[in-house]
Amino acid sequence: MHLRLTAVFVMALAVLPACAADQRPPEAAPTPSAASTRAAEVNAAPGSVDSKAPTAPVAAALDGKFVVTLDPGHGGDESGAAAYGIVEKDSNVDFALRVERFLKQEGVEVVVTRRDTNYPPGITGTGRDGSRASLAERVRLANEVNSDVFVSIHSNGSADASARGIEVYWESRREFADENKRLARTVLDRMIDSSARAGYGIRDRGIIDSSCWRGANGRCVGLYVLSPAGQVTMSGNPQAKVPTQMPGVLVELLFISNTDDVALLKDDRARDSIAQGLAWGIMEFLKSR
Repeated sequence: MHLRLTAVFVMALAVLPACAADQRPPEAAPTPSAASTRAAEVNAAPGSVDSKAPTAPVAAALDGKFVVTLDPGHGGDESGAAAYGIVEKDSNVDFALRVERFLKQEGVEVVVTRRDTNYPPGITGTGRDGSRASLAERVRLANEVNSDVFVSIHSNGSADASARGIEVYWESRREFADENKRLARTVLDRMIDSSARAGYGIRDRGIIDSSCWRGANGRCVGLYVLSPAGQVTMSGNPQAKVPTQMPGVLVELLFISNTDDVALLKDDRARDSIAQGLAWGIMEFLKSR
């Protein structure tokens, strides 16, 4: 289990010993911070852990190829986790574009929900309104092109500086719950394997059911981009949302609050090994359906 901080240290939405080529920690450990507070739906908290072993045109979904939507979490005035010179919203885009490159080499059509530091194109709101509109737009883009898979890309943060590694969230309340779980396990295994082959030891933190990542007073709230329609907020108000219509996961790629993981995040080769593993996992899942 780990902590997600919503004000002083903001992580991501809904996700060890590191062994990088250069693991020198910063001279001074800054206090983790974020430029803004996320809306509730983008803060993940622990669930039950299984630790076993510009957008593409709509026509892309009609040409016989696999279609994958990659969603770099956060953006705009929502920075996510930030420490040691790493800002999550920008790191997420970098990872997404690397994964896109590997998937395109396999002939996959790829939709990336945002390609710069901003929210997805067309989202101009700020604060909570901007965050909610941004989440809904990410889902809309994936559904519009009939994506075969949806993958939201984040990095982690914790008040516990020793927390490190990669974890993957999946949603058990969907009609394709078994596929969600299989996708989660497959991409996590491939990321760990790919990193190990490149000489990086990354902790496998397991796959986590996000169906009750926030719960109180008998209510559960799942991650917005993975959860079904019909759930309520923590205050009991219904969420008006259209859910994704395909299997999906949310990956947490290392801890920005951990100096060993930060060394990996600052290592271009380590980033490529993680991104390649994620792409391999996606391809393995798609070809097995």
